[in-house]
Amino acid sequence: MKFNRTLILPCETRVREFDAKLLLACHAVERGWRVFVGYKRSLDFHAPRIPKGIYVGKSLTYRNARFYGIVRDLGHRLVAWDEEGLVYANPDLYRLTKVGDVTLNMPELLLAWGEENAAAWSGHPGFNGSELAITGNPRSDLLRPELRGYFTAEAEALRAEYGDFLLINTNFSRLNHFIDQQNRQQRLLRDGGAAVTTAGDPRIGLAAHKAQLFEHFQRMLPELSRRFPEVPIVLRPHPSENAATWERIAADLDNVRVVHRGNVVAWLQAARSTVHNGCTTAVESFLLDRPAIAYRPVVSDSFDFELPNSLSVQAFDLKSLFKAVDAAMAGTRCAFEALIAERRDYVRRHIVSVDGPTACERILDTLEPLAATSGPTVSLPRRAGAMTRARARHAARLALELLPVSKQHPRYRSRIFPEVGAAEVEAAVGRFGALLGRFDGIRVRRVAESAFELSREEAVHR
Repeated sequence: MKFNRTLILPCETRVREFDAKLLLACHAVERGWRVFVGYKRSLDFHAPRIPKGIYVGKSLTYRNARFYGIVRDLGHRLVAWDEEGLVYANPDLYRLTKVGDVTLNMPELLLAWGEENAAAWSGHPGFNGSELAITGNPRSDLLRPELRGYFTAEAEALRAEYGDFLLINTNFSRLNHFIDQQNRQQRLLRDGGAAVTTAGDPRIGLAAHKAQLFEHFQRMLPELSRRFPEVPIVLRPHPSENAATWERIAADLDNVRVVHRGNVVAWLQAARSTVHNGCTTAVESFLLDRPAIAYRPVVSDSFDFELPNSLSVQAFDLKSLFKAVDAAMAGTRCAFEALIAERRDYVRRHIVSVDGPTACERILDTLEPLAATSGPTVSLPRRAGAMTRARARHAARLALELLPVSKQHPRYRSRIFPEVGAAEVEAAVGRFGALLGRFDGIRVRRVAESAFELSREEAVHR
């Protein structure tokens, strides 16, 4: 049978994914698609009631395999990309920790950030030759010159609130998770021992390296505060991190604030510079033409995240960090301008859509032929079984809401995906439209908690 032009875009982390997937949704509606976009938990629950279409998965870990099976048995076509397929220590470790053997081969089509991401997938020993398309990711579209104005008002509000500030982004969620029981790298170190070389389990080696960096960042914050007492410093932890850890350190530091709200693009635009280690935000900062500083007090050829660090001004100790921050706060860009000239082609290997056609355009051009073809036939018993499994899965998640140690607990869910309403989505669509001169006549309808249907105004769906 010929498929409906229906697109399903689930988002796990609001500040990371939602704006970018909403932009993709706008492009799709303009081409005549009907799009369901929003909180993954809500859309996954409603998947049996959504017209058969293309479900775009956001990761390829082994944990996704069960639900991807439900998606296919419901009659949806399965396509996937990996939100975390851009930044990693090395391809082997990425394949070990982020790519499940079964999950990798379930989608009909894999959408890669760039050549490096595609090579990491095709080099997986279990890869069976599924179709790969190098399209980029909509998150990179938000960094292009024509769309930087999308966050202008938010960036100006941040500057008004915090002044001419220095941003520190941390990414220690597996050592400092919002839920203590989810500290996977802590468990690895406890169970496997910290004295590890690359000859041992590389996951333990990575955990040991990150633990050292975590300790250095905790010691660095007071030192940086004392060295630059007149500079406002904002520390923005990863959405899954326990902010209380940083708040305790910052409690006696008058010029330091710990804030965990809003899309990082607005923060990058507002800040004078960003300090990080191995963080995706450094790639985003580079594409925004904003300087980033990689603080690297511990160096590892095996476990450092090369891409973000190589796009940053390097600081290997506190002395060089202070020097880099001094230059950044003074507006000196010599070192960063040299990086831009040197690394632009290198970035293109990782993100194909930094220029030329946007990721949204490339993705939809790739999906159009898939939507025009007949999908696999799904028998009624198979679909009924999938609906039963989907209901059981949702019931299990409802039960887990009662456990504070679960990621399904409301306190954690509200942290990872703060609720968004239809009026906010309509305003965002309007901002995209004003910047690009398009997207008129898009209708927004709430279908579940933080989940929405976008379609043409003249289209009526019951």
